[in-house]
Amino acid sequence: MELKEMNGCAKWRCNKSSCGQENVTVRKNTWLEGSKLPLTKIIIFIYSWAKDYTSSNYCNDEIEINKDTAVDFNNYLREVCAETLLKTPMVIGGPDTTVEIDETHFSKRKYNRGRELPEQWVFGGVCRETKECFLYAVPRRNAETLTQCIKRSIRPGTTIISDLWKAYDGISLLDGYNYKHCTVNHSENFVDPKTGANTQAVESMWHSLKMKKKRQGGIHRQMIDSYLCEFVWRKRIEKDQYFEQILLDISNFDVK
Repeated sequence: MELKEMNGCAKWRCNKSSCGQENVTVRKNTWLEGSKLPLTKIIIFIYSWAKDYTSSNYCNDEIEINKDTAVDFNNYLREVCAETLLKTPMVIGGPDTTVEIDETHFSKRKYNRGRELPEQWVFGGVCRETKECFLYAVPRRNAETLTQCIKRSIRPGTTIISDLWKAYDGISLLDGYNYKHCTVNHSENFVDPKTGANTQAVESMWHSLKMKKKRQGGIHRQMIDSYLCEFVWRKRIEKDQYFEQILLDISNFDVK
């Protein structure tokens, strides 16, 4: 097979005379099929995304991509992140490690005015030793919901630190998980004076997530899962590897 530029479009062509395969565009059966953007511009966009430079203004001024196209390609890349996490779910912690957990809520007014939508809770955790994290958009923050997330994402034998939210009361009693549970009373202290327990790492994660939300002009409710997947994807990879890793993940992406 060789790559040929034909009629302004890059295509694969088989050199074997016995092969009846016609010229096939390199975009065939990929997530780029149907896009009219030049491949060079797509690569520049992906590189800019890896650097977190894909705001509408930046794409329009620096890459000459209009707002709608920039939104579409940002969504495509979040889909790639989401599928990557589905294939290799993030599980953190383990013996001799500490995971901080907490919940926060996201609300967005429609068109930034009018009444607020119902609160959208996000539950997450971060490992102090590895900095790995997990995030879930949850319908409610009751014990049943949060416990399922904990068992799915935190390895047995982990020391877990939380605030005094009642949904966490049974963590140390979960059969077969051998969690050690420490708490801090935020109404009295940021750091427990006796045990030193605190949730500063997970609170720092909330700050980073909400600052990213602010830079992006908010997060649409129906897209929150994909935004969280992108955030976790970036947290599990070194910054200087974002570009190479997203290209690899794109190559493994299952086109629906």
